[in-house]
Amino acid sequence: MPRVTITKKIETYLEGWRLGDGVLSLSATSSEFYYDDPNTGRIKRSEFVEFVENFKSAARDLNDGVLADPFLQYTDVVVQEDGRTATVWCWWRARETELQGSALIKVAEDGVLNERIAYFSRLPE
Repeated sequence: MPRVTITKKIETYLEGWRLGDGVLSLSATSSEFYYDDPNTGRIKRSEFVEFVENFKSAARDLNDGVLADPFLQYTDVVVQEDGRTATVWCWWRARETELQGSALIKVAEDGVLNERIAYFSRLPE
């Protein structure tokens, strides 16, 4: 039974990000959820939906004011389950931009515990 619950939480959380729907992603999180972004620091659960909107705004600015629909594209998603928890690694890209990176997501039966991301960028010449 826990596997189905965790799988559903993962699917819902990622689908929210794919669509750019912070409320949908938030619905799959635990009460202790936090999001770590190297540019903005740790985002509390209560600030997450606003963070998603700001993230979408940044992607829109990179795409001449147009927000792609759907918002994110995943090219790899790897899930490793360990009893009552799962670790998810994925590569994401804000569609129609060069904004992309990696995410590491921890999930338990009661929802997504945290997500930590890293951005990919080219080295300066």
